[in-house]
Amino acid sequence: MSSRPARRRREADALAKFLLYLEDLEAAVVARAALRITALLRKRTATHMPREVREELLMLSRAPRDSLRAPVRFLQFQHRMRQLAAGGEGLLTAQIELPLDPRAGAGEIRRHADGRRAASDPADADPSRY
Repeated sequence: MSSRPARRRREADALAKFLLYLEDLEAAVVARAALRITALLRKRTATHMPREVREELLMLSRAPRDSLRAPVRFLQFQHRMRQLAAGGEGLLTAQIELPLDPRAGAGEIRRHADGRRAASDPADADPSRY
């Protein structure tokens, strides 16, 4: 088993690598190198960024070279990651999509199995009758 200091060191190394990745992205955005931006966004490391940051970078890679749009969300995210690194935090985990409940049919009201009232129940309704 790995010891706590070794794990913390690995996490710090992972965050340092992630910061280098963000610097590569920054250089590509400043140079308006669309192919380099898209290549960097295809890496698995990109999953550690929030969706809106990835979408902003993708939009910037498709924008004309003379566009004056700034990568505001990306720069905010990069600043936060630098602050986390300065505070000794570890790398955030990759974001995953959470499964959604299936859609309710038309006019169907979802009920909780434990008898809790639904928001659509009348205030004087008896929950035991459902």
